[in-house]
Amino acid sequence: MRNTLSPETLAAQALGDVDPVYGALVPPIHLSTTYERGPDGAYRSGRAYTRADNPTYDHAEQLLATLEAGAGCALFASGNAAATAVFQSLLPGDHVLVARVLYWGIRKWLAEFAVSWGLDVEFVDTADPAAVAAAIRPGRTRLLWLETPANPTWEITDLAAVVKIAHAADVRVAVDNTVATPVLTRPIELGADLVVHSATKYLNGHSDVLAGAVVTARRDPFWERIRSWRRNAGGVVGAFEAWLLQRGMRTLFLRVRRSSETALTLAHHFDGHPTVTTVLYPGLPSHPGHAIAARQMTGGFGGMLSIRIAGGEEQAMAVAAAVRIFKRATSLGGVESLIEARRSVEGPSSSVPADLLRLSIGLEAPEDLIADLEGALSAIPRPATVASSRTVEGVTGTGTADSDLAAAVKAALDRSVTPTIIARGGAVRVADVADGIVTLRATGSPGATLAAEAIEALVRAAVPKVAGVRVVWQDGEPAPVSATGDLAERVRRVLEDEVNPAVAAHRGHVALVGVLDGRVQLRLEGGCQGCSLAEVTVRQGIERLLRARFGEIVAVVDVTDHEAGSNPFYTPEKR
Repeated sequence: MRNTLSPETLAAQALGDVDPVYGALVPPIHLSTTYERGPDGAYRSGRAYTRADNPTYDHAEQLLATLEAGAGCALFASGNAAATAVFQSLLPGDHVLVARVLYWGIRKWLAEFAVSWGLDVEFVDTADPAAVAAAIRPGRTRLLWLETPANPTWEITDLAAVVKIAHAADVRVAVDNTVATPVLTRPIELGADLVVHSATKYLNGHSDVLAGAVVTARRDPFWERIRSWRRNAGGVVGAFEAWLLQRGMRTLFLRVRRSSETALTLAHHFDGHPTVTTVLYPGLPSHPGHAIAARQMTGGFGGMLSIRIAGGEEQAMAVAAAVRIFKRATSLGGVESLIEARRSVEGPSSSVPADLLRLSIGLEAPEDLIADLEGALSAIPRPATVASSRTVEGVTGTGTADSDLAAAVKAALDRSVTPTIIARGGAVRVADVADGIVTLRATGSPGATLAAEAIEALVRAAVPKVAGVRVVWQDGEPAPVSATGDLAERVRRVLEDEVNPAVAAHRGHVALVGVLDGRVQLRLEGGCQGCSLAEVTVRQGIERLLRARFGEIVAVVDVTDHEAGSNPFYTPEKR
């Protein structure tokens, strides 16, 4: 019977199942974490422990798999847990292509952990199928990660076209469908292999559940590896949250359609507004991805839009502060409308324009939301002319802008290198190009920039005319350090001249505790003491630098008392 019913009906009735014992229309909650064995030691129910599965998970998983036209679904503790399970089911050394514009939390995790763990992560403009095709490395690329509409500037990827390119090279495709939801887009029907959700958002829809989900097009070995990761890593959702999730999905179609209608109304109203430079929403005909969105999104363009405010960051923050109906909060997809200056959340590593406000449209009356924003915008001085822009500001520069080779290198950096470096707390730009040798200027934390050989391999693969790549820090080549003499003094000089000027930008300092039998002991102080990238800073930054300089060093050891830190990682400057 399910095959003959519309997804909307199946969602409203939560697949229409009725409790066979009591006839209850509302599914029960199974809170038990363990299950009894029979006298023979066998698990008669097929269940052993709730970290592996739970009857309450089953209902929500079956419903979401059905709505996404998938063969199976696994719930996770959060959207990030679901997304990272896909990447962690790959193997170190695998090459993965990731959309350049995507949810900041995933980009940050990829930069801080996936790269350090061994995945070869490359960011690509997935709105350009030709760029995707050019970035695939046959036999090495194992995953293409897409997000459409892409948070928070809402770029659109042509799923059918890009999936076809990926599958021709045997590349698995995963799509973050959090914003579109299966109400508007079903990526598996367009060829995707995996669909990922932050179920916290639209699927639950009431801002009271933390959950994630992965849906698969087929039950293959990679799918079993994802399920095994969930079971062994323990990233499971609670039974009560799973029950709330299936309850929330009963109203999914009503909520998504209503929020999409209201978002379109707001987008049209504020498009061309004298204090708004740009409205970013795929439902507007002026949006670069509108035609593709109209083809692959059914019944609406989603409840998310962004507006860029004339006057820059200061005025954008003032607008967010002045609203009364919109709530100033992170997240999206709830029944209440939210507003957020994304760059203020993501911090200096963000590539989001400082003047951008992200809006999550809820179920309030459209006229009330319009009046609320109009009131907040009314205090902004209206400029004589407003320039339109749809491009997220770049993050690198070049001192040789007239050079074709320099421009090609900059493009390769922007595509493959820069996003990861930014998310790790650094930056890199083209400083000079001469005789085929490219000099790059690196700034930021010593652990932020990838190894010079990794950057060179990426650049030379993209720009064959490049003969070599040099990476220099801060103000150029460091002063030479003697290869002889007291090792402790030589190490201290490198720390003070080369490392600490960069670390100081993070309100930190690296102190030499001592050197014994070739083992260098370091202490991190200040803001870096509680940084989640401390391990990366020491092992991939400072240790690599020191060992390359001084062959007698056998180890670099962090002896910091991190628990005693009074300057934690999680501050606006360090996000």
